[in-house]
Amino acid sequence: MFKRIVIALAALAFVTFSVNAQPQAGSGVTQEMRNSANDAYQKQNWADAVKGFEAIIKLEPKNGGAHYRQGISFLNLAKNEDALRVLQIANTISPNPVYAFAVARAYARLQNKAKVYEVLESTVPMGGIQASQVEAEADFKDLRGDPRFVEVVKKLDLAANPCKAKPEFRQFDFWIGEWLPKNTQGVTVGTSSIQLILGSCVIFENWNTPITSGKSFSNFDATDGKWHQTWVDDKGTLAFYVGGIVDGKMVLDNERMVNGKKTIGRMTFSKLSNGDVRQHGENSTDEGKTWTTTFDFTYVRKQ
Repeated sequence: MFKRIVIALAALAFVTFSVNAQPQAGSGVTQEMRNSANDAYQKQNWADAVKGFEAIIKLEPKNGGAHYRQGISFLNLAKNEDALRVLQIANTISPNPVYAFAVARAYARLQNKAKVYEVLESTVPMGGIQASQVEAEADFKDLRGDPRFVEVVKKLDLAANPCKAKPEFRQFDFWIGEWLPKNTQGVTVGTSSIQLILGSCVIFENWNTPITSGKSFSNFDATDGKWHQTWVDDKGTLAFYVGGIVDGKMVLDNERMVNGKKTIGRMTFSKLSNGDVRQHGENSTDEGKTWTTTFDFTYVRKQ
């Protein structure tokens, strides 16, 4: 996951930094030249942008960002072969999903479907591309009905959102929903909104009662193979839980000192046969030999 984040940030940084960088010693490119080219690009004066970046490229032939922006300018001028030429150079200098996506757009305009798919699939090891971005691209409109396009988009999306594809990340999905938590007497104690966020990687809890409110983030960590939850509330509480699936139930433990004594707090989430969820809280002060119930809620879905 960290590697994917680094790749994405590096791609974004390279697009902006390489074009807007301070003049490089000995290159001959002045800040005025960079400003002029970028200003034309931002104002969508595509012909002037092409000229401006061409001047930079002549002095800095390995400036991937300048090649990229010139290529996008060519695309907007419908000079597709020129766009493909310079975008391929940009993607060779610094391969990344942003540049590759633009290369694929140029191939699509030149009606080379095989190359479109080849270039798009090359982004999978680099973190892929969001399905929504690929599906919304006008240059790919003629490909949308092609089964190969559907297949490639799915691969890209799973690479961009790896948590969707891995079953470990889906182990706690039974808790997702809009809930009315009830105590053992059947009294509704508040509301709880459990949402799947951040590329389906994180389960976000919003807990509200008349006397307290809190939020938690739960996620599976592939590095240690465990689930982790961070809880905070309006009373200043900060708690960290760790655990995983035990006999089909999500069991999360927290260790803390209470009055100088080690206390283990445990939350057990169980999916009930009717679709409700039981959240059972317990404490142990003897290393888990005995347990005392601290709360026992049944989450009933809102109608």
